[in-house]
Amino acid sequence: MSAREIMHMLTRPAVLQILRAAGFHSARPSVIEALTDITAKHLLLLATRTVAHAYGNHNDATPTITDVRMAMDDAGCFTTTMTASEEAWIEAMRKPTGEGKGAQKEEDRRTEEDTKDIQEFIDWVQGDGNKEIMRIAGMLKSDDLMELDGEKERLDYLTALKRKHSKTGDQSRFQGTVLGIEADDHDITIEGGPVASLTDWQVMVRQR
Repeated sequence: MSAREIMHMLTRPAVLQILRAAGFHSARPSVIEALTDITAKHLLLLATRTVAHAYGNHNDATPTITDVRMAMDDAGCFTTTMTASEEAWIEAMRKPTGEGKGAQKEEDRRTEEDTKDIQEFIDWVQGDGNKEIMRIAGMLKSDDLMELDGEKERLDYLTALKRKHSKTGDQSRFQGTVLGIEADDHDITIEGGPVASLTDWQVMVRQR
């Protein structure tokens, strides 16, 4: 199984949870696959555009919040009311705020106007729709939260599902898989042959 296939499989449950939060409780497999593919491509677009802006702005692969914001703008995450040329024209025609009683008020008005699309996106993220997504995913407080060591712990749906289906814990059942920790290396014993291990077999082959 390739890395792309694994990432596609890990993205599918998130898409299912979002659909469930939106009120869709069933869908054709082809629809789920299409939405998962669109989600993965959108995330890839955000990542590649963020890296591109990071190199273009400060020649560094580590992105800043500005790089992420510009990438989200490229990906259409913000609902802009003006084109780039219109924004540039308005900025060029603006008069200096100057000093005085109304200067700060005008500055605040311009700031609110410039960041309107970002504020709308923040309001959408913090709105009821996304709260429902977080609730279904297990990221909000609820009466069913697990208590470990006397403290309430917020669990995402994947961790809760793993603990539900694993009586011995994550360290044993999922060890050596993409959902758990790496497996420890150990010798493999070969039974029913002239050698007991792969190392002995390699020595025997070289001696022939």
